Amino acid sequence: MNEQTSSALDLAALLSTVVYSVLGIVLMVLTIVVVNKLFRLQLHRELVQEHNVAFGIMIAGFAVAIGVIIAGTIMSP
Repeated sequence: MNEQTSSALDLAALLSTVVYSVLGIVLMVLTIVVVNKLFRLQLHRELVQEHNVAFGIMIAGFAVAIGVIIAGTIMSP
């Protein structure tokens, strides 16, 4: 493989990684916003004003779970 082909492949891989990363982050934030509206949660009040650690851990677990699902979907052929 010549140097020009290798460079093009590296650029394509980098570009696809950036695009999928941004897509994953947008989808994860959108999902959290939808869940917040759907279940009528008050994320800001629970986390900032009430200092509800259990609620924060629950939201973090939810974010990780959604991230794993989105990553699996993006990586599937």
